Amino acid sequence: MSCRSLSRRACLAIAAVVLFSASAAAQTGQNFGELVGRATDDQGALLPGVTVTITGPAIMGTQTAVTNDHGIYRFPAVPSGTCKVTFELPGFATLIRAEVVVPVRQTVTLDAEMKVAKLQETVTVTGESPIVDVENAKVGARLDQDTLQTVPTSRSIFGATTVLPGMVMARQDPAGINAATSTGMIAHGAANYNLNYFGVTADTPQNYGSMYYMDYNAAEEISVDTAAMGAEIGGGGGANINIIPKSGSNVVKGNIYYSGTGKAFAGENVDDELRAQGITKGTRLLKLNDVNGDAGGPFIKDRLWWFGSARDYTTLEQVIGFPKDFKSNLRNYTARVNYQVATGNQLSGFWTYNKKFQPNRGAGLTQPNPMGTINQQSPKNLFNMNWTSVLSQTRFLEVSSTYFHMHWPSRYADEFFDLPDSEKTPTLQNLTTGIFVGGPEPTGERLRDAYRYQTNIAYTQYLDGVLGASHQIKSGFEHWIGWGSDGFDVYGDTRLQFRNDASGVPQPSQLLAYNTPLVQKTHMRNFAAFAQDRITYPRVSLNVGLRWSFYDGYLPEQTGGGGRWFPETTYPKLDAGFNWNTLAPRTSVTWKITEDARNVAKASYSRYYEVMYTGEFADVINPNTINTTGLATYRWFGDRNGNGQVDTGEYDPVPLSTVQPKLNRIDPKLDDPSTDEVTFGFQRQLAHDLAFSASWIQRWFNDQTVDVEVGIPVDGYAPRVFNDPGPDNLVNTSDDRPITLFDVLPQYRGQNVAFHTNFPGTQRYKGLELSVTKRMSNRWQVMGSYAWSRLDGDLVVDPNNPNQTIPTHQTGRGANDQPHAFKLIGSYQAPLGVNVGVNYQALSGLPTDRTFRATLTQGATTVRAEPRGIYRADFLNLLSLKIDKNFRLHRHAAIAGFLEVHNVLNSNAAQNSIGTLTQAFRSQEEFDAARATTSYFGRAQEILAPRILKLGVKYAF
Repeated sequence: MSCRSLSRRACLAIAAVVLFSASAAAQTGQNFGELVGRATDDQGALLPGVTVTITGPAIMGTQTAVTNDHGIYRFPAVPSGTCKVTFELPGFATLIRAEVVVPVRQTVTLDAEMKVAKLQETVTVTGESPIVDVENAKVGARLDQDTLQTVPTSRSIFGATTVLPGMVMARQDPAGINAATSTGMIAHGAANYNLNYFGVTADTPQNYGSMYYMDYNAAEEISVDTAAMGAEIGGGGGANINIIPKSGSNVVKGNIYYSGTGKAFAGENVDDELRAQGITKGTRLLKLNDVNGDAGGPFIKDRLWWFGSARDYTTLEQVIGFPKDFKSNLRNYTARVNYQVATGNQLSGFWTYNKKFQPNRGAGLTQPNPMGTINQQSPKNLFNMNWTSVLSQTRFLEVSSTYFHMHWPSRYADEFFDLPDSEKTPTLQNLTTGIFVGGPEPTGERLRDAYRYQTNIAYTQYLDGVLGASHQIKSGFEHWIGWGSDGFDVYGDTRLQFRNDASGVPQPSQLLAYNTPLVQKTHMRNFAAFAQDRITYPRVSLNVGLRWSFYDGYLPEQTGGGGRWFPETTYPKLDAGFNWNTLAPRTSVTWKITEDARNVAKASYSRYYEVMYTGEFADVINPNTINTTGLATYRWFGDRNGNGQVDTGEYDPVPLSTVQPKLNRIDPKLDDPSTDEVTFGFQRQLAHDLAFSASWIQRWFNDQTVDVEVGIPVDGYAPRVFNDPGPDNLVNTSDDRPITLFDVLPQYRGQNVAFHTNFPGTQRYKGLELSVTKRMSNRWQVMGSYAWSRLDGDLVVDPNNPNQTIPTHQTGRGANDQPHAFKLIGSYQAPLGVNVGVNYQALSGLPTDRTFRATLTQGATTVRAEPRGIYRADFLNLLSLKIDKNFRLHRHAAIAGFLEVHNVLNSNAAQNSIGTLTQAFRSQEEFDAARATTSYFGRAQEILAPRILKLGVKYAF
């Protein structure tokens, strides 16, 4: 029974319920794959009337289509997984194509050549599933269930997706030591990304974070698009990551997983070079426990399925310079229900929950005291309802509605609250060493709540024979609203900063004044729509699409202040004063170079516009602003009366610099930052399960936004020459050099006013990506890739501030520039039920800066001392291995024991946190004596965790 035979009112009612129910964030068309093809006889004549059916473990019942007058059949919404396709026509032998793989967000073209039946016969072809998408030009890859379970990774979204071609992770994560800490994921130079669960974008309007911490065993497949994306995809052109959760089935099945390790299973990788830097204990995983269980099955076979999963993940970590074991814990719960209302009409509900707990967030070399860290506990909830309807063989409807809530309290550490009140002080920071030496966490306590409610509608229409081609016309509409609050409080409303004198003794330098306590409120909305036509000729497919997007926002009435420096004030509602209204073209072409479609050339042009977050306006004009470095900087003379307070006479009341959001302005013509992209590609199917791909990607990043100083004129500065001690951190040596910085003239001190506008420069990316992919067959699978790339151009700076326009700031490599990346993952099913998995990555280190800090009339100022790209983090060679042995208990149950070895080569490469601040030691002896307690240029502040062994067991039923 379809929607044509089901009550039309009933169908519309169900769609309306989904449309207007509680929601959050979805990208349409990301939950399924598409299966299309033609049926011909053995002479090549088109065959209308062929009945095509597909069945599989993830498909409720049987999906059926009939070839039209052009011999074409289509299945627009095939769940992720493997299926069996059957072709039947009276007078012809039944043809069965078994083990056909239909990945999410790919079009699988499966043509059928049917032979006249001499007798009643069936022809079965197994394992010949197309691996090249001949309809779409998008660049990307996927991690199927075999890969997710057999290849050793950190079992996190970061560690899993960045083994794929074109992806970069800023902080590598052997064994999962950092799985509870978010890190950057970059795709072909673009640092923004969409993270989707079941097509739902789990992000906050305030850019607090996404649903990073996944319930790993709940994932059936992870697909990643990195370039040439269609008009249905929003976002700024970075990676589009889609996690498809497992579903129930007609059979109850599930898994119970445990893995763990401890200090006794970890090696040691601190060598003499690191010891010379004062590092006696490196980054190290002391304990890990990962418990993950999932199960699914039917309430009613082929009608109502259920699935659930839960995970508890705990690590204890040794952090360089921190005296206490660093603890992290993640809790995850996932549930999914699928209900087939009628054939081709399905309603699904999905919920996922994550809670992160870190009692000492922020610990490290520059924050060595547990008292100065943050106690983070941040639960997130994501709900989704999704309605899909195959209205006919040529029409498909999808409606998705979602709701996302992130609650993120960040309190001072328990160690601070345990102090007697008489011993509590504001944060104390040594500007010379870069170390926080007392008081609580420097950026203050936060109590964040972010909400997002979204509804998406997408409609697909197929037309054949129009202008001699077949057409897939997709259109859709999206709407979301987001709102939230952010409570902010800094102890004593002050941060106190020192500088060492010539004898190395800390002296009072300056103080930062805050407008705390406050509660900031924000509100914004987005409308988007797209239309796209895929025009398919026998050898050529064209994709022509256009995406429209509109953003605006406002600041609700709110209250802040009342502490030491600013009076309590209620601020009225304030509009952002601008909006983003954009049209983004997306076009591509694919050409079957050979008629058998085994050699395909591809090209595309795309424009992407960035997502707006509330900070685009709230950080500039909100008078109730949150600024973690304060709203005013004053020269501080010290606590002269010893009462622990900042009293009149202990500071200069004329500020060195200020933040004045009431005076700040936003350009009413502010443009949405854009990325223009061109790709050229070639794919060859070398065998039925083996493909080679080559892609050239170029991108131009334009119209980035910047705060331009307009309160102080460009000629309101005076130059002053300093001695830069150079990269050796020693004065009076051969690498010393002069560096010119600029003091604000006395009459302009504290007159800072920002104008938020677009930066006129361009940053450029170009990259070559080569990959070979072999699906699991004949007991082995592999994915290997090499990417060469370059990211450089104009760096975003304030053109009115001469301290930002010095030559070392204007151009250089991008922060995510990674010239070389070689990756190899795979697995082999050895005899006797033994599986072997491998994950090897050889990666260029990311750029690291060398900075110079001086005290100017406007306060301490830090600049880049040399162009970005001269220095890099260490080259990374990472190898992980996994071996598991499977034992069949009975027909429906098995148990496997496994071991994983991560960082097999025991690399101690410095990464992520490397000292940038140039010090000025007078002698090598003085430098050596201060190494252990100073952050200086070139110091490794985090290294890879050493070689470690993980043991585990998995029970499958």
